[in-house]
Amino acid sequence: MAANCLHFTFLILYFGRCTWSQSVFFNFKKPSDCQSENTPNIPQYYDISTLSCKDCSQPKTFQRTSSDGLRCECQPGYKHVKNFGGSEITCEACGANQAASDDGWECVSCETGFIPETKTCQGCQPSQVSVERKVDGNWATINTTVCQTCAPFTHLNADGSRCVRCNDVLSVRGDLSTCQCPNDENENSAGGYCFNAGDLAPDNNQLYAIPLEVGGSKQSYFFKQNVRSADVMCRVHKNVSACHTLANMCTLLFYDPGSSRTGSNQACTLLKAIPVTNDVKPEILIDDDAEDIIYNDGIPTSYTFTPQMFIKFKVARYSLEGNFLGFSDVTGGVLQLCENNENILNAAYVFGTVYSKSCSISARSFWDTTKYPLEFYDLYLEYEENAVTQLYTIPIRILNYRDLRSDEANREEIRKWQLVRRFFLVDNVATVTTENENATVVRYAKSIHLSMELQSETSNGKIYVPYFTIEYGEVDREAAESNTQVSVSFSVSYTMSQSKYFRDFQIAAGIVGSLSFLYAGYRTWVWSKRAGRISIDFATLMNFIFFLSAALSNCFFVVNFGIAFYWLVFFKRQDAAYLVHPSGQSLLEWQILFGFSFALKVLNVLHLIVMQCMVDIFFIDWERPVARAINNQSQDKRAGQEMPVSIWRTYFVANEWNELQGIRKINKIFQIFAVVFFLSVVGFENVTTLDPNGSVLKSDDDYKSETSYVFRYAIAVLVYLLVAVVQYIFFTFIYERFIEDKVRQFVDLCSMSNISVFIMSNARYGYYIHGRSVHGRADTNMKEMYDMMKKEEEDMCGKRGLEPNSEEQTFQMSIPLKLRAKYEQIYIPIALEKASVVGRMEQGKGRTPGSPLDKSIEAYTSMNKFLGAYIDHSVKDLDYKIIRKGIIENIMDTEFQDSLDQGILYNDNGHSFDQVLLFGNEITLILFDILFFCMVDHIATNFVLAGIITYLATELVTMIRVAGGKRNLARKTLVDERFLI
Repeated sequence: MAANCLHFTFLILYFGRCTWSQSVFFNFKKPSDCQSENTPNIPQYYDISTLSCKDCSQPKTFQRTSSDGLRCECQPGYKHVKNFGGSEITCEACGANQAASDDGWECVSCETGFIPETKTCQGCQPSQVSVERKVDGNWATINTTVCQTCAPFTHLNADGSRCVRCNDVLSVRGDLSTCQCPNDENENSAGGYCFNAGDLAPDNNQLYAIPLEVGGSKQSYFFKQNVRSADVMCRVHKNVSACHTLANMCTLLFYDPGSSRTGSNQACTLLKAIPVTNDVKPEILIDDDAEDIIYNDGIPTSYTFTPQMFIKFKVARYSLEGNFLGFSDVTGGVLQLCENNENILNAAYVFGTVYSKSCSISARSFWDTTKYPLEFYDLYLEYEENAVTQLYTIPIRILNYRDLRSDEANREEIRKWQLVRRFFLVDNVATVTTENENATVVRYAKSIHLSMELQSETSNGKIYVPYFTIEYGEVDREAAESNTQVSVSFSVSYTMSQSKYFRDFQIAAGIVGSLSFLYAGYRTWVWSKRAGRISIDFATLMNFIFFLSAALSNCFFVVNFGIAFYWLVFFKRQDAAYLVHPSGQSLLEWQILFGFSFALKVLNVLHLIVMQCMVDIFFIDWERPVARAINNQSQDKRAGQEMPVSIWRTYFVANEWNELQGIRKINKIFQIFAVVFFLSVVGFENVTTLDPNGSVLKSDDDYKSETSYVFRYAIAVLVYLLVAVVQYIFFTFIYERFIEDKVRQFVDLCSMSNISVFIMSNARYGYYIHGRSVHGRADTNMKEMYDMMKKEEEDMCGKRGLEPNSEEQTFQMSIPLKLRAKYEQIYIPIALEKASVVGRMEQGKGRTPGSPLDKSIEAYTSMNKFLGAYIDHSVKDLDYKIIRKGIIENIMDTEFQDSLDQGILYNDNGHSFDQVLLFGNEITLILFDILFFCMVDHIATNFVLAGIITYLATELVTMIRVAGGKRNLARKTLVDERFLI
């Protein structure tokens, strides 16, 4: 039982799909292709409803194809018995030596002579006119002219030169002998026809109303003249043009199925009431489920970027009166109201090009019916299959469509959509209310959007069914006459299933988030050990947040850049299309991750600046007082006393340190200039367009697609990183080695100044710069200084290092608890008192004797002696040892040995103390600069502006760091801030 049900279900799905497939794609035929090979004796005509070739109703003996190929007609020597167009025609042979009349409905004898070869009458002399009937419609002989009332079945022709049979009326009502409805049958008259009783739809204003988007409606003159007659001619007599006229009027109503806006009696409801058995009725509505239609894989073409391919759309064009105007390619701007050169207009159909073109048009121009004729279009995709050209019906989604409840269903989810086949660009006829007047309102295609989607998991460029989304706007004549400009647009977008990307994105974000959490926990543990934190407290939690923000920012940056670079490279370099630019939710998630990365990096830099502006630092002056020279003749009471140590060396070193606080590893101006130069001047920005063209240099005549935020991010980060890496290598291996190394010069300056620098970045961790002079003193004159330097050059004195015969002058420190306690014991009370004194001086009260400022000087002396004694191993129960860090310790940036009771000094590479400077945190700052640059560009889409603002931001960061560092330097070293230049 279950198997039978499954088999039955399969058959339903199969035949359902076959039904749709047969209606949406078919062999491409033109009128010139209509010639049957299977039945050569039967002529064929081109059916404009099905866009295919059909057999005439009689053999070639009776009928032939018309010159335009769109209908069947009687052969010469045959007259019409029935003629409703298409295959609805019947011919009958005339008698011997008879030809068909001019109107084709009668057989006539040829008094001028019969031509057997052509079965026609011989022509008249140049000065003669061939007359078949008299003016009154009776048969006449040549050269007989009389003025008589038209005979039954005839009426005056257009120019009034003769009486002719009223074929339109008589073809419908053969029982009439006049060309007008009888007086008692006026209700059966419409559109110049007299119909049988009961054929016409009831006459009411609903039939002629054109609803407007702003509310209200207009009574259409064209609808009044044609809607009822077109309905009867299509439904009863199967007239092809009438059926298409009725379909066009339904299109002008935006396919309203009978909502409260139009009522239940209008063109669309009349068209829907015509049975499907009427084979000339055009199927302009697509009744199948929209999702099944769009996500159909029936298009076999594989689209590629290399070689470049065009999407070959064709339109079948129809006039308002239902006449078939032929096929046209959409190239050259057929469907685009904006004018431009052909290269740019045709770029919309280059596969893979995300196209967007908008413009403003004078509303008044829409009333020009020559420039904007009202035509209707059925859209098809042309492709090749088995060397046969075929057409695939392209569905249209009209946003102005309203369902029976008057809801705009096509603006909602796809399951509610009503897709159609036919549309127009400009309607300047339907709202004409009286004859020989202009339209009161013009409706126009305000927005046309082509949606293309790659098939799921495709690797060979297969696509689902493309579809157009059209939104119509309207403008009234009053607004047009006031020179109103209206905006119109045409755009093309490409999408694909983002499920795999979303899955990979979530995995990557989850992994890096977990790793960041673990790394932040590890860095917090290292910090707590260096800060002497035994338990988890508020400070520990805050630092965990800051470390987590830094780690997440870096990891998110890597993920963001990896995704952006992947899309850029593989999108531009693919041959068969398998990848399009991310959109929708995927693009939004990428942007959110970018925003988080930027925000967390800002928090990271703020934390870095705050921590650097809070380090404890002290300058140890190793200089000792020198006794004054004794002069026997001098009565100076100071003779023989010690000369005080000069503070100017300390001020000098402090100023040099203050300058170091604002320098960067790389040159900021060159960095920004080079990045902007490569992106905007060289033209790397051109690579970021949403099209397959990955060229740096593009012609001005080529269409330049809009740029992608993702691609701009990828190329900006890549260029910024490359320039930064080149700068980093240059400064590290060339400039600092052969020209100037400011950090190493500062260490040399400390040695020449006889001053060491004691830095505690955490309570129990810091850096030490050993600047003790090998000559014992530095307060000397120029000659002695020169002699000291010469001795060092000639290796006639000891080494500068802390240890004997060592050049190691810089160290990382693990500080014992006792040293930290002693430091705080000396510094904290004095720092608090100094702050109050500074406040008094700022208020102009000055310094009083015995004030805390005097005590700060004493504290400076005490601190200098204490730290100097510690370095000299002269403090009881407080000592240190010097070792080298292990490989694991260096990699993990931590210390495994306990320094609770004994300090540890670790030899380093000579630059470790730059971690408390901007100079030593270049990677963090570069990432901040990159993210800031990309964020400004994301907002402004301008690399030059991004460069300017980023430079200002980097200068602001430096200014904040220098200002904060200067205040901290004065506060912690007890050096008066007024001496810091």
